[in-house]
Amino acid sequence: MSEMERVLYFDCFSGVAGDMTLGALIDLGLDPDELVLALRSLELNADWSLTVERVHKMGIVGCKVRILVEGEEEGAAEPVGAPIPGLVSLRAVSRPATHAFALKPAQAHRHGPGHGHRHGYRAAEILKIIDDAVALPLPVRIRARQAFSALAQAEAEVHGVAAAEVHFHEVGAIDSILDIVGSAWGIWRLGVDVLESAPPPLGRGFFRTEHGRMPGPAPATLKLLEGLPITAAGLDRELVTPTGAAFLKAWCTRIGDLPDLVLERVGFGAGNADFPDRPNLLRLLLGRRRVAVSPDEELWVIEVNLDDLSPEIGGYVLERLLEAGARDAWFTPLYMKKNRPGFLVSALVDEARRSEIESVLLRESTAIGLRRHRVTRTVLERRMETVSTPYGDVRVKVALDGEALRNVAPEFEDCAARAREAGVALKEVYRQAIVSFSSKVSQ
Repeated sequence: MSEMERVLYFDCFSGVAGDMTLGALIDLGLDPDELVLALRSLELNADWSLTVERVHKMGIVGCKVRILVEGEEEGAAEPVGAPIPGLVSLRAVSRPATHAFALKPAQAHRHGPGHGHRHGYRAAEILKIIDDAVALPLPVRIRARQAFSALAQAEAEVHGVAAAEVHFHEVGAIDSILDIVGSAWGIWRLGVDVLESAPPPLGRGFFRTEHGRMPGPAPATLKLLEGLPITAAGLDRELVTPTGAAFLKAWCTRIGDLPDLVLERVGFGAGNADFPDRPNLLRLLLGRRRVAVSPDEELWVIEVNLDDLSPEIGGYVLERLLEAGARDAWFTPLYMKKNRPGFLVSALVDEARRSEIESVLLRESTAIGLRRHRVTRTVLERRMETVSTPYGDVRVKVALDGEALRNVAPEFEDCAARAREAGVALKEVYRQAIVSFSSKVSQ
């Protein structure tokens, strides 16, 4: 038994950065207007604008993204020809001048009264901004949280502070929030199941910080890449930014050679500088492959009965369980001793994630103990297909038993997004997706 999965491969021959990733995703077909609309759900405290431009690098066309925050661009003060771009603050997640971009007219976003002040963000505040953006699909918030958590942890270890207290100055913070959340949204919107990457090439040299000259790559970048294969670029440039390294650390399941794929599309995201020996581009390869799935799979169910868990905290616990890799997580209402209403909190996990899931439950909930038992599940062959509806494209999950079609389920997050955009009922988008798939099958 097998199923198809969609793979995104970072072919990062000139490095990887947040803006280059966004540009490459747009070049793969991500709609910039949809991207900006999604990012507007973030409660940020300053005007920002995002623009896209197509440029040539050694004869190859790629998409160049630029983000301005209150008219400023992160790292823009550094001359493009600087051997290694400076970081505005050692604590900041900075976009190097290597990847600065030209401006084109774009819409800006500003909140109402009370949001005109300017300050930085602590890592804990950024994670709350992501959590509070409930208009974003849950998989997007989970993926964005993974990257920012990895980034904050790396900065914390480098600077000897608690991860929640890592401070990002305003331009760098908003710039990085938009890069990370935008990339997470683009990966979800393109229906990616698995991310992999080539070994990232690292440059050398020195860069300037508020604490003096530092050797490249940035300390946080190297901390993030610990345990991952790397390669020497042979350039005195910062090629892999902390944000780019966070993508590889938090999102990629494998770092290595190009996988076997049926290639669907190729996208290029451009940096600003010109290198003597290579085009300054990030190449993303989007493809699909068939993977074997055992019809019978052994997993664990981790569970606990709780009668003192706030429902608000409970919702947060479920998100953290899914973020930590649970296959599924759910609540079951219970009546417990002394007639107290409570919850059975359950998580379905594989062996590799069992310890991590147990740690999340003990840390985030009011549990003082857990139960676990093995279960065996039978799964049908599944594949994802995209159908066109009057409201836009929607992915549907198709379940097969041999050659027999057993179920067709439109993806909720896709349908919800199309319903909001078109101002129609969610059930209408569902209906149109089923109709479109049925028509496709009958042709």
